[in-house]
Amino acid sequence: MADAATLAEAKKRLRRIMKARMEDMGEAGIAARSRALCRQILASREFREAGTLLGYLSFRNELSVDEVLREALRLGKTVTVPSIVSRTEFRAAVLPSLEGLPLDRYGIRTVPEPCTAVAPERIDLILVPGSAFTEQGARLGRGAGYYDRFLAASGGYRLAVACEDMVVESVPTDPWDQAVEAIVTEARWIRCHSR
Repeated sequence: MADAATLAEAKKRLRRIMKARMEDMGEAGIAARSRALCRQILASREFREAGTLLGYLSFRNELSVDEVLREALRLGKTVTVPSIVSRTEFRAAVLPSLEGLPLDRYGIRTVPEPCTAVAPERIDLILVPGSAFTEQGARLGRGAGYYDRFLAASGGYRLAVACEDMVVESVPTDPWDQAVEAIVTEARWIRCHSR
């Protein structure tokens, strides 16, 4: 039991450190890094070949992938984003447009209801946010486990969206924590492993 408590505390500590790093970057720094990593995603084979992708709608100090979502919509790809359905699960809700999205009770942009959902196994490319990543593909999420559960059910290519400051030497992990296959930053692609 002490080991689980120690691991949980290590995760909390690293999340606090990473949150401070993102805050220190400021809005302009995050925006510049977001634009650079979006260009890398848009130029990738993984993006070109994906018919259906799961992105996300950034909030506060998160890296934005709006440019990728906008281009995917323009190209006629099926674009989905997380829509929370319970305390433990989200669905991949089809995003009809980035314009005029309502805000949920936390101030996060969301897909209007009713919406269409896509099964996890039908998603080709998953843009995975997180707090920290290792070059081997370990991921520290935000702590709720939504992505771990979704990734476990999906066969899509798992591409972490990060800035260089989010790539660290090690990340505390539990057996259920899901890894990513690659990481894209403002400066490079890191190929982690194949499933």
